Amino acid sequence: MKPTRFLTVVLVLLGLVATASAITQEGTVITNQAFGNYEDANGNSMPQVESLVVSTTVSQVAGVSLGTDKTANVSAMDSTLYTVTLSNTGNGSDTYTIGATGAANDGGTYDFYVYHDGGTLGVLDGSDESTEITSSGLIAFTGDYNLIVKVVDRTDGGGNSGEQHVVTLTATSSFATAVKDTITLTSTITAATVSGTTEIVGNNNPEPGDPITYESCFTNSGSEIAYNGVYEVTMPSNTTLSLTSVSINGGSAVTVKTDSTTNYYYDIPSRTLTLELGNLAADGGVCVTFTAILDDPLAAGASIQFPAGSPNYTYENGGGDAYPIVVPTEDPGTFPDGGDVTVAQTYGVTLTDGGDDYDFTGDPGDTLVYDFTVTNNGNGDDSFTLSDTSDFVTWVFYLDGNKDGVLSAAEKALGAISVTGTLPAAPTTGSTEYYIAIGTIPVGTADGASDANILIAATSVGATTTTSSTGSASATCTAPVLSLVKSVTHNGTTYYSGTANEAAPGDTLTYTILVVNSGTGIAKNVAVSDAINTNTTYVAESMAIDGSADDDNNTVDTGETADNASKEASSVLFDFDTIPAANAGDTDQHTLTFKVTIK
Repeated sequence: MKPTRFLTVVLVLLGLVATASAITQEGTVITNQAFGNYEDANGNSMPQVESLVVSTTVSQVAGVSLGTDKTANVSAMDSTLYTVTLSNTGNGSDTYTIGATGAANDGGTYDFYVYHDGGTLGVLDGSDESTEITSSGLIAFTGDYNLIVKVVDRTDGGGNSGEQHVVTLTATSSFATAVKDTITLTSTITAATVSGTTEIVGNNNPEPGDPITYESCFTNSGSEIAYNGVYEVTMPSNTTLSLTSVSINGGSAVTVKTDSTTNYYYDIPSRTLTLELGNLAADGGVCVTFTAILDDPLAAGASIQFPAGSPNYTYENGGGDAYPIVVPTEDPGTFPDGGDVTVAQTYGVTLTDGGDDYDFTGDPGDTLVYDFTVTNNGNGDDSFTLSDTSDFVTWVFYLDGNKDGVLSAAEKALGAISVTGTLPAAPTTGSTEYYIAIGTIPVGTADGASDANILIAATSVGATTTTSSTGSASATCTAPVLSLVKSVTHNGTTYYSGTANEAAPGDTLTYTILVVNSGTGIAKNVAVSDAINTNTTYVAESMAIDGSADDDNNTVDTGETADNASKEASSVLFDFDTIPAANAGDTDQHTLTFKVTIK
């Protein structure tokens, strides 16, 4: 009999084990009745006896489970979804209050929303997102209620990589409010973080017409791809893009078009270059190089400056949300102090004569007038040293204030100058100024002296190697050259200097003086005198000029048109207002005669 009783106990225990693995639903009636089997002393079976039935009804207990804590990454400015199953682990239907709180562990701003996941599991579809929930409604025994928690990064411009947004989700039983479950949902930001610099490659102080090359480099130091990167730059002031100069990452020049349908586009009216560069991987970089050509003309010191916000790099997260625009910093190693590139000063000058005939001819002491203008052809203020190159003419310079080419008394009174005033760059009013050069042929300059290439020059004070000259002037000196040839005639024979001759007391000597101007200039105020020797006596009224008698007094008498001879106390004097030049076509010589008698 013992084995039979053992088997019965085992079966009962097995039944108990099977039902202990799941909670018993509330309201379940548990009945229990005992049975007894026995025998008499001789081993005969006795009728089975049974107890009264005992009944127990299972009461309700609360239970809830939200599962385990969850983590996920969320792209900056984007959202992530958590699927959470709220399980009723109590033994009866229950309603649960659902609450959520949040905190940003590392700064930033975010929102979170709790929805009923009533459609496709894990997908916000249908009316899921129409209303946030705070209660599950009644959940049956062993039932589940699916939730979606949406976490959205609201940080302006996107959170920083590694920042965490934490949502604490709690479900509380309505049947027994002390029964609740709590989990945390931790969202870690993944973000692209792009920074950049712009530097000048090569010369950072260009002259008008010169190229200036810029390179902008950008690096993504974030944890996510920077999507759809676009580089945009408006050309610096006073420049124009060289369309063949644009390259990416040091490669060959890309083809830049003025058709906006291309990835590399230059808009001529706005002078803006746009390059679609695609995606930039985390820890990746990209560099853009281009050359701008400075305008010409352009004033010295003019600013070559990017407009505000240019150049710039724009990019997005994976959902198409735009990150803040990146304006690269200007590299202090290549940009001049203060940041702005300025145009270098160039130097240039033009000296132009007034258009007259400047082939001068003059006598010693004559003044020559050369009027000219000086124009500053550089791109900045400059002044100019005035100078001359001449064989014998001496020059001084004056400002021609009224620009008429004539030196007035007032202009002369201001004094001679050697350096112009400051002239602004052309074509600004005042970049051209008027001057007069006064040349003097020095007294004593030889007849026929010639300076075939007089140079009047203006030299930049700012750059002394910059000079403009004119070679259109020349000067020839027309000086008189007077000579005297004397002879004596007596007894029918004429004798010249160096020829021996003899005459007796009482003989009459006729002296002849040939006065000749062989130069090319007029001889003025000519006076020829000859002393009467103490051993001779002047023959009264014996003077003659070119064979015509000229009386001894020094007045024009009746019948005379001129009186060019006179007898002085102990000499004879012949004087002429002018003796023309040898090449003038006039008489350029006179024959003078007078007589004496030997004592």
